Amino acid sequence: MADVLRLERQAGVGWLAAVVPAALIVLPIGLGLMAGQARAGAAIAVGAMLASNVTRYDTARAQMEESALIVLSLLLACLAGVGIAPLGGGAADMALWGIMTLAALCGNFGRMAAIVTGRFIVFAVILTEMARHAHHPRAMVGLVMAGGVAAAILVPVLSRGTSSSAAPPSPRVGLAARVRRWGRSLRRLSGCQFALRIAIVMALTLSMDALWPDRHGLWAGLTAALLCRRQLERVPVRASQRALGAMLGVLLSCLFLFHAPSRGEFILFLSGLGVASMMARARNYMLYSMVATPLIMILVGGGKVVDGAVLIDRLVFTLAGAIVLVSVNGIVAGLIRIYETKRDPVSGIPPHGGAML
Repeated sequence: MADVLRLERQAGVGWLAAVVPAALIVLPIGLGLMAGQARAGAAIAVGAMLASNVTRYDTARAQMEESALIVLSLLLACLAGVGIAPLGGGAADMALWGIMTLAALCGNFGRMAAIVTGRFIVFAVILTEMARHAHHPRAMVGLVMAGGVAAAILVPVLSRGTSSSAAPPSPRVGLAARVRRWGRSLRRLSGCQFALRIAIVMALTLSMDALWPDRHGLWAGLTAALLCRRQLERVPVRASQRALGAMLGVLLSCLFLFHAPSRGEFILFLSGLGVASMMARARNYMLYSMVATPLIMILVGGGKVVDGAVLIDRLVFTLAGAIVLVSVNGIVAGLIRIYETKRDPVSGIPPHGGAML
């Protein structure tokens, strides 16, 4: 619980780093509401929200690479979501499961592949859910990409002067060597544990969506995708943080059940959520989940106030997704310990899985 509630005091966030992404999220919503095009504004805002988590680097080359990778992840997820959604029902869930499992396996190819596929897995769930309810899915791709490209370019530029990371190392490794390393990683359980966990977790959570298609079961898959990290943690702190944050976020969203906000109040509320989410992102994931949960629900819902039934569904499936992930993490960690310790009985330490990170 101490880890769940701990604030990262050294993770300072400048006001520009919080205001710029929040403005890119809130402005399209406000303009869309005033123009009677709430869904179009929400699509642009979703793209900006997903691409606003762009890392600030201290060199122009590293920054351009980071922005290009996040735009590529978003484009691939848009195309996947629009292609999967029309299948409907179990076929869409099976297609989403297959493409996410394949992406997890491809992530072992190298650092860039890991970055693109890691983001793609999360983006694909959100955009598939949006595409299911979009009146014009193809137009949605253009709107989401417009918001995403704007955020990927403007957030680093307008946030200049805030704390930035050192440029990542770029070792020169030939294609043949990468292919051999990728093949070696897939021959060990610890090397392909991320893909294995994604496959199991998404199979279980997407089955909830198939069993209860009208109950927003895809939210369990989104929770699992957000919390499933490449590095295996038996009981990830983030799972507890997201579960608690989601519950508090649903309670925060319940304000709409007792008071129907005016357009101005609604935009003001969104602005507060946007700025608070950017400030909380680097400080504490529970606080971030608390303010991001209602924000994501509003954006995915087309920029409209969320009703009580949707709030309860998404709370239940968020908790279900977190429980499934923790259970699968524990099982896979046990399998690695048993299987790979037997292969290396002298040291008793599981061999390195050949992961690239």
